[in-house]
Amino acid sequence: MASISPIYQAIGSIGESQFELQSKSIPGLTLRIPTSETIGDVVDILANKANSELDRSISDATTEELQSIARHWTTVDSPLSHVNFLVRQGDKPLGIAGLGWIGPANDEDEKQSERAGAAGVMIQPFARGKGYAYEALRMVFAYGLRELGLTEVWVGTHSKNVPMRKLMENKFGLLPEVSTDGLDKFGNDLQWTLKKDWLQPNV
Repeated sequence: MASISPIYQAIGSIGESQFELQSKSIPGLTLRIPTSETIGDVVDILANKANSELDRSISDATTEELQSIARHWTTVDSPLSHVNFLVRQGDKPLGIAGLGWIGPANDEDEKQSERAGAAGVMIQPFARGKGYAYEALRMVFAYGLRELGLTEVWVGTHSKNVPMRKLMENKFGLLPEVSTDGLDKFGNDLQWTLKKDWLQPNV
């Protein structure tokens, strides 16, 4: 069974071995849930300091801790608590993207039906400047809001992360909320929020 949107085609359903999102803008660009065979690719991406230096959750992690994170990403639980993808061009790993957290949209009401997700993207230095980060993140936004029924998708980063700021502000045309409480536990002080209305002109 395939689900089609104007920007991606979903092959199969999440939890199935053949499940992947195929870009309709960049031929060969796919998002796939990591498997036991691709854990090493995920670890290589997470371990690259050029990718992780501003991410407190992984910047000081050991190889064993990164392997544990990668193994966790191979799982699909119910209800979904995360959906992490390996970004590939053909068979070549380019980076990671996805929703690292899915949960209640309101922290004060864990039983509510409305759910939100925290999205991100990380592209290896050799693959930057080619539109992969924008396309992968656009696919994640659309999948989360359209297929998973999330009411909001959040993106957080550190204000020194210039590439992410340019991606969100210049490519997506969104302005961030600036934290007045300093950095959060992931080292972020900026946050962008996408709601269901983002789907209207985009997907």
